[in-house]
Amino acid sequence: MAGRHGQLRGDRLTAMFDIDEILSLDLLTLREHTVLAGDVLDAATQRRLLEQSIGTAEVVTVRRGGTLVAYAMLRPQEAGLWFVLGFNTHPAHRDASVFRELFAQIAALAARRSITALRSNVYRSNRLSMAFHRRLGFSVTRENAKGVEFTANLRELMGATRALRPRGAVRA
Repeated sequence: MAGRHGQLRGDRLTAMFDIDEILSLDLLTLREHTVLAGDVLDAATQRRLLEQSIGTAEVVTVRRGGTLVAYAMLRPQEAGLWFVLGFNTHPAHRDASVFRELFAQIAALAARRSITALRSNVYRSNRLSMAFHRRLGFSVTRENAKGVEFTANLRELMGATRALRPRGAVRA
């Protein structure tokens, strides 16, 4: 098993994560729509991509009972604009509380790193992610037969997380 990784940012250590945990979650959830898009999700290749991303990316995680259930991996692309390298949740934990916690961490990261917008690429075959991006207010900035590039202003995106609350829920 790979060692646990933490990211030192300033004087504080951010999310602790293990590449094996992220890889397992990716292999669980990404394979079907990757194959449908005509690509291959290979464990060794995905591991190498994750290992390469650690040096330039910020990772935020959500755990339940000590187990990784969601993560977001973001990398700066240009001033204020960050690219979403990975955003994944375990199918059994796709609920408002997990998403709120993940978005709260993204908001904190955005404040620390002056992130104003996010860009994300999604396979057209990933129907859940396509719908999720639209529900959050991402706009299509480019597309081709295989995928769509989405971009969102972070302020609008964080306002849209209200849509993640269960219907009829009252904000405390």
